[in-house]
Amino acid sequence: MEVVVAMQALTNLSINIRREQIPKFVPVIPHCLNRLWIRGEVNLNALRLLVNLSCCLDMVPYLLGNKSVSGLLRILDTDREEVLIRAVTWILCTTSAVDALNLTYDRIAEHNLDPFHNPSHTLFFSIYGPKGREELELQARHLTNHSNKDVASKSVRLLETLANVPPFPTAGNHLNRL
Repeated sequence: MEVVVAMQALTNLSINIRREQIPKFVPVIPHCLNRLWIRGEVNLNALRLLVNLSCCLDMVPYLLGNKSVSGLLRILDTDREEVLIRAVTWILCTTSAVDALNLTYDRIAEHNLDPFHNPSHTLFFSIYGPKGREELELQARHLTNHSNKDVASKSVRLLETLANVPPFPTAGNHLNRL
């Protein structure tokens, strides 16, 4: 119960995060991501907090540098509309920030929390890496025909915004410059 109350309080506090408050919210991100799935179900409290965090442009690099959770994009594969609208909103806000800030992995690498700084273990890679991006585009295309107009319109905007995000460099890509 304490975790639920804490998540709800943090969600309320995170509506308007100022730049000087970011260091106070950064430690919350891994806990929030680790609680995204509870007993095979999406934790709505964690998802609400992730939406608020992603709405703060300066927070997004910290968010994307965190260690990802397995099955992340499965949050888009749900029958629960309250989860789906928030999941699409979270990924749209995050992608809009990536586009607006011209973020690439190089720009968020300093925030990589993996002990070995492996880029493929980051949230950035899970969403924008080759497999994640392909899955995200497929899910978003499917959701453009959703009966909920908010889900459908946000999915269209997600696809449009995602088109502006450069592809994640593949392994050995740096050799092409030699």
